[in-house]
Amino acid sequence: MSKFYPIYLNLSGKKCVVVGGGEVAQRKVQTLLSVGAKVWLISPEITSSLNDLYRAGKFTYINREYCGGDLEGAHLAIGATDAEDINRQVADDAEKARLLVNIVDVPKLCNFIVPSIVERGDLQMSISTGGKSPALAKKIRKQLERLYGSEYAEYIKLLGECREIVLKKIPDINKRRQIFQKLVDSDLLELIKQKDQARIRQRVEEITGVDPPGKKISRG
Repeated sequence: MSKFYPIYLNLSGKKCVVVGGGEVAQRKVQTLLSVGAKVWLISPEITSSLNDLYRAGKFTYINREYCGGDLEGAHLAIGATDAEDINRQVADDAEKARLLVNIVDVPKLCNFIVPSIVERGDLQMSISTGGKSPALAKKIRKQLERLYGSEYAEYIKLLGECREIVLKKIPDINKRRQIFQKLVDSDLLELIKQKDQARIRQRVEEITGVDPPGKKISRG
């Protein structure tokens, strides 16, 4: 099997078609919605959670089996049904239309696969075994979730805010790089865990030489 190229996609505002209405399709829809995709769901039946999302106007729902032509205008397609023939048709149609396509648990029909993800705010870590062992990817994900706690969401937010200020106020590229490295190597993460706002601001000012972002860093 071909080796997959790791990539993060910007799907904001893009039409993405999910075929299937079970729990797997539900997870796919929820993830796509979370990144701003315009989701079209095709299935004669859907879960109660999907129905709630549909009633809330979160996605477009086509209440029937998948048909040829359903991928028109789409950027990406996901086949998540229990019917092998339908999944195969989705894959074939997507290939003809040169779309990104993922058929759940059938890597040979995919031109991209979805990794197991750990997300802490803007920090994302993805784990993939190339479709060979989703169970191992899940195990590693759980290990990373324990290692990288919720404080990392606040940490990456602070680093991003500092970066914007430094880029604006410090023209020397080499000095910028030194500052960015010092921020990462500092005790900021531990101070965030302690919720010590005063020392966080003090440390940022010591390292960057500029006014720290914001008056108070709120828990994310």
